[in-house]
Amino acid sequence: MAIEIRLERGGAERNQLTRHAVALTDALAGLDASPGGGFLRVAHERAILREIQAYVRKRPARVTDVVQLGIGGSSLGAQALCAALLHPRHNERARKGELRFHFPENVDPESFGALLEGLNPSSTLVHVVSKSGGTLETAAQLYALLEAFRSSGRRFSMQRNLVATTGAKGALRDLVDAEEIPSLSFPEDVAGRYSVFTASGLLVPALCGVPVGRVLKGARAMEERCRDGAMGGPAGRLAALHHYHDVERNRPIHVELIYSDALYLCGSWFRQIWAESLGKQGRGPTPVIARGTTDQHSQIQLYTEGPDDKLYTLIRVTRPRRNVRIARGAKPEVLSGRSMAALFDAEAEGTAEALVAEGRPLIDIRLPRVTPDAVGELMMLQQLQTALAGALYRVDPFTQPGVEAGKLAAVRLLTGGSPAG
Repeated sequence: MAIEIRLERGGAERNQLTRHAVALTDALAGLDASPGGGFLRVAHERAILREIQAYVRKRPARVTDVVQLGIGGSSLGAQALCAALLHPRHNERARKGELRFHFPENVDPESFGALLEGLNPSSTLVHVVSKSGGTLETAAQLYALLEAFRSSGRRFSMQRNLVATTGAKGALRDLVDAEEIPSLSFPEDVAGRYSVFTASGLLVPALCGVPVGRVLKGARAMEERCRDGAMGGPAGRLAALHHYHDVERNRPIHVELIYSDALYLCGSWFRQIWAESLGKQGRGPTPVIARGTTDQHSQIQLYTEGPDDKLYTLIRVTRPRRNVRIARGAKPEVLSGRSMAALFDAEAEGTAEALVAEGRPLIDIRLPRVTPDAVGELMMLQQLQTALAGALYRVDPFTQPGVEAGKLAAVRLLTGGSPAG
């Protein structure tokens, strides 16, 4: 069953959206030939899936942990898939032959150092991901890890315990070639934050047991759904809604209310795509994520009675994979004998009704169940939505000049340059 997308409850005039029909249709048709449109192609690329599956089959024996070194798009997609599709206590429950996963992502020495202290070099597999091969944080992670493992005196083979996903050129590619390290391809026409359907996003989930072929199957189904629909299908309509509320209704903030702990990191993944793709030339809505029900107690007051400057997307699951009964006799009595799923659903619907009652525009997305197919659908929908919104904002959704400026400033400071300004 496909995910259900209810475009809006309580908001926009639909005829405002159809004005963009031609632009969205043309933008979708042009993605295949665009410099960053490869995220569509790779969902169909059997060679990429075979490459991943081949590595999974021949992965080193007696490995217990896999660490993905990368930042942003080189980490968030894989994290989101593991969080959504593996057991919530996967690392605690891992049995012999099953890998525990780790995504340090940051270069905070406190957390990264603590991770290194808990790893056995000889039983750790390291997947380093950088398209350019020169990402500062990823290089720091890699060489800090290699130094820590070397200092421990325990065996770590770069040919056996290290695998890289990188582009055809760069410092990481040079290291791979010099040390004969196994590597997987990072397609040139896929921007880093759109790389969830490449080895960047799929290898670690596959190593940990996620059926990544089904994730790609769901992604292809959503692409087909969008191509078959008018004005870019649900992805195009979502792009038009966001643009309309931002530009014409002065609602420049987009809040994702995620009523599923399993999908919460999908929100973090989408936040990067949306912000980095559209935040250019003084344009682009600001993405915010909220966790239901937790953030009903920290943010909903602002959303219902604060400034009307936001568009909301509620993401929820119709049939949870687990349920928990509440004891009879529980107080308040409304809880007695009910299920936690019923409470969770009522809280989500109550939030939706409260927002709509205040005239706040709300998009409602429902996954029938958290499955590989459904998560693949959701990720393709949100990538397409972002790429098509780029056409409406008249920005290139596949570049990130502001990020590059920050990287250059960091290098200047590390080499003894003075702060700007």
